[in-house]
Amino acid sequence: MKNKQYKLDIIPGIVIALFSIGYMALIPSIKTFTGLGATPLTNHFVPYLWGGSLLVLGLWITARGFRKRKKYLEEGGTIVKTPLKDILMEKREVVASFISLTVYVGLMGLVGFAPMTALYVFVQIMILTPREKWKKIVVPAIITAVISGAALFYIFRYLLNVLLPVGILSVFGL
Repeated sequence: MKNKQYKLDIIPGIVIALFSIGYMALIPSIKTFTGLGATPLTNHFVPYLWGGSLLVLGLWITARGFRKRKKYLEEGGTIVKTPLKDILMEKREVVASFISLTVYVGLMGLVGFAPMTALYVFVQIMILTPREKWKKIVVPAIITAVISGAALFYIFRYLLNVLLPVGILSVFGL
């Protein structure tokens, strides 16, 4: 087993567990919607279900990483510290994806769902495509991003009646 293999479980597991704890800490701030009557399941149920599932997953992945680490050490392996810069460069697509997702969520209220979704889809396609193929896929990526943003906006806003941030599209009366 390579030295870094167990780190591929421990670090993401801890990040997922911390994220889920933060997510579940925000759930009580959701206003309870009773709808047409009393029900034992409020609009907190599904977020707690997802947050709890994510927490269990994060803890399970972390525990698996520590089991791999123990096995690695029992096989005579030694722990070599890897600089954070090297880790970030090795997983730059993952880091870039998290940054782009954060920017997407942060600017969605101001810019709007449709434009930010189109921009996010385009950026994500570019992140996940090898750099030498960028020239070939720019136009298809733009087309895919615009169609995706517009289609999702239409489906959620007009077919499912979900309120979405309109942002700059309010100029057009949407």
